[in-house]
Amino acid sequence: MKGSRDPDVFARNLATSLFTWDTASGLFPLDYSASILAVGDPTGMEQAGLASDVAAYLPSREQWVELRKHATRQSLTITRSYVPEAWHEAVRQAQPGQIPSGATAVTIHGTRHRNGEWNGRPVGEDFAVSFTVFLACPTGGSCHALRLSQLDNPLK
Repeated sequence: MKGSRDPDVFARNLATSLFTWDTASGLFPLDYSASILAVGDPTGMEQAGLASDVAAYLPSREQWVELRKHATRQSLTITRSYVPEAWHEAVRQAQPGQIPSGATAVTIHGTRHRNGEWNGRPVGEDFAVSFTVFLACPTGGSCHALRLSQLDNPLK
């Protein structure tokens, strides 16, 4: 995953990394999650939560094996990204020290594209998706991922 000092660019890069995979690549879900966890909270405070969040977005190993039989691959087209109003309210209500310095939230809306083969024929489906990336961008450094909202349950 490509880092960035810009929260919107970082969130878009993370979203693209999270939703882009190919079961025929020889990789497994843990391989794809590694690039996101590598840009996780350097303090380690949110790392376990982020790992759990990422795992919820990816197929399980068993699902992956089944999807591999159909040469399934996935990608994402982002249609909109923004700092949600609810984030501003959360910051306003937070106790001192409760939110890390440089933290923000970026809500992503897009279309997940899944393609593969069924009975030797190409198949594909598109699904609308939305979620929020919680991240922190310290002064002078690249942003890092803190957490992800549930899929299709973003901050608004």
